[in-house]
Amino acid sequence: REGRSRKLLETRRMAETMDSAAISKTDKSSYYFFKSTPKELQKQYAPVPLKPGQKLDFTPRVQTLHESKLVKKEAERKKAEAMKKANSLPASSTLDYRKVRKNPYDFRDEEVKVEEPENYEKGMKVVVHGLKKAAKYNGMIAEILDVENQGRYPVKLVELKKQLNIKKANIKSYRPVICTEFSNFKLEEGFRCTPELLFRALTDAQMISKYTNSKAKVDLKENGKFSMFEGSIHGSFTEIDVPKKLVKKWRFKEWPDDCYSTVTINIDMPSYGITVLKLEQVNVPVHDKYRNRDVPQKVKKGWKTNFFGRIHKVCGYAKVDKSEYSKSKVKEEDDI
Repeated sequence: REGRSRKLLETRRMAETMDSAAISKTDKSSYYFFKSTPKELQKQYAPVPLKPGQKLDFTPRVQTLHESKLVKKEAERKKAEAMKKANSLPASSTLDYRKVRKNPYDFRDEEVKVEEPENYEKGMKVVVHGLKKAAKYNGMIAEILDVENQGRYPVKLVELKKQLNIKKANIKSYRPVICTEFSNFKLEEGFRCTPELLFRALTDAQMISKYTNSKAKVDLKENGKFSMFEGSIHGSFTEIDVPKKLVKKWRFKEWPDDCYSTVTINIDMPSYGITVLKLEQVNVPVHDKYRNRDVPQKVKKGWKTNFFGRIHKVCGYAKVDKSEYSKSKVKEEDDI
């Protein structure tokens, strides 16, 4: 560092004096570097015009340790303020949704203490927790199969349908999440195809699996079940009118237990080659079982991108703007 600073001092003096004798004592690279006139050097190294009598300064500016600490503290302060602003709750809200809970089935507050029963009865639902070797089963709902035997309970996992023999200390009472706030929304989309083709794209398992790029199962009949995106979306059909109307119970896997929304799809053809889909979804929970309050926005976005958008691209049914098929309706009324 000292050698470099000496060289910089020498070159600065040469730039001021432009003495050929001084240049000859140094290496040739310095000579060619400072061969240009002081005005050109001023353009190269001065970001702003120099004041009268001001000289060029070639000494490098190095940030001190104290300054770097201050910069880090300021960055941390700004980050903390941004996190605090993002996690702030509205004044009307009484629940604390900032805590992300790992266990989706147990939402006990620290103030409320629920006493566990001395003995769990047969048929009771419990939550598995505290397992180390089989940690993948933590947080899952299980059903008690029999009474206690040597400090262990035989249980059956509800989702995996697997039986385990678990200690009493690794189970606790199941407390389901209950949603009391719901939302509704409506969507409308135009497709350049026939109603039969659009109805098939919404109910045929092969077509759904192609444009969603995931497994899909559809039993197209009343009370028939369906599942899409490998079980993330599932439900059952309540009303089927090919190819005009489709009503089904619809839910996400992450929603609170036994919480289903109702999806009503009406398909109409206002003019030849143009099909309009009108969707209405009611009883959509405001939060999921993780207490994330963005469920209606996610569902609405999912219909537009994962269903309507992919049907346009993969199936080839081009999108039709609302202005186009609304004008066609007006012309038909005028003709009548």
